[in-house]
Amino acid sequence: MSHHHACCQDEVMARMTPNRQTVLAILQQSGRALSAYELLDRLRAQGVHWQPPTAYRALDFLVDHGVVHYLQSIQKYVVCPHQGCDHFSQLLICVECGQVEEVPLGAALEQLLAAQVHSHGFQLSPQFLELKGRCHHCQQQDDHAPEPVNPVN
Repeated sequence: MSHHHACCQDEVMARMTPNRQTVLAILQQSGRALSAYELLDRLRAQGVHWQPPTAYRALDFLVDHGVVHYLQSIQKYVVCPHQGCDHFSQLLICVECGQVEEVPLGAALEQLLAAQVHSHGFQLSPQFLELKGRCHHCQQQDDHAPEPVNPVN
């Protein structure tokens, strides 16, 4: 899985140091959001021993250029799957399995938010909303779980 933002590909790719490429590759391979320390653990497993500031510098660059999202509510990082940097979206975060799915923010909701803030002389920047809940897979697990057995006294 490679990441190619059309709007910033040339600038970002020109500045993709080996450290940044390594961090991006680990996030892409993980298939889920990772904390900086989980990232460092994966690096150690590959024989790479970075100090936390090295990982944070690479993560900050990737976040600043829209390649990765920082999920403030769970303090983790996830690769942005979209082909553009200037978008509004929802990040659906499963509180059970930790999966994160990025889905577009509905146009009606985006317009409503823009109208509300415009009345206060404010202009929205592209961003995402973090929404926590349970994914379809985790909900299905509950449907297929065996009924608890009452112990016989």
